[in-house]
Amino acid sequence: MLYAANEVSHTGQLTSSLGLPLRQKALIVLRIMGKFKRLKNQTFAKVYTKLPSLVDLYAQRKDIIVNSTTPFTPLSKPLDHCCLALITTGGIHAKDQKPFDMSDKNGDPSFRTLSSDISLARLTITHDYYIHEDASADPNLVLPVEPLRELLRQGLIGSVGPRFFGFMGHILGEHLQTLTQKTAPEVAEALRDDGVDAAFLTPT
Repeated sequence: MLYAANEVSHTGQLTSSLGLPLRQKALIVLRIMGKFKRLKNQTFAKVYTKLPSLVDLYAQRKDIIVNSTTPFTPLSKPLDHCCLALITTGGIHAKDQKPFDMSDKNGDPSFRTLSSDISLARLTITHDYYIHEDASADPNLVLPVEPLRELLRQGLIGSVGPRFFGFMGHILGEHLQTLTQKTAPEVAEALRDDGVDAAFLTPT
């Protein structure tokens, strides 16, 4: 039985769905369920923030991947001669880019490419698994664009790469393989193509 007899339209008015075909009714129900799911995830994020001990309990139930094969690679030249780029797992993307998929419980292993000269006003965040009100108000908290530019102005770094990259930091299940074998290597190759010497990763 379908209980979504009415839904709120974009004008704020209730529109009856009783006369709609079954397919459209089902889509309405799925859309409502998706909104409740996102609200649930956002609520859990707030609870985990206030009670960090719950995060440890959550982590104990998950398969945590420990990278023990990537060797430590020291810089081959001084930092003030290096080209740097930024990578974030904060769910940041440009407002005109496709948002990260919040409907998949295992996350979204894709990434978004950002021009390194992008303005903060063009950035937004799609991520239900941490509280990002502060980061939305100041994206520098998870993508430190302006601090990196200040380091460049001070001559502490050599240059800034042409591209930054945004991931969503909630990847589970089969998406882990996609991340480690496809999308992360694609970003690594892009950084090499850009002549980047080091990337600063800002996790969430």
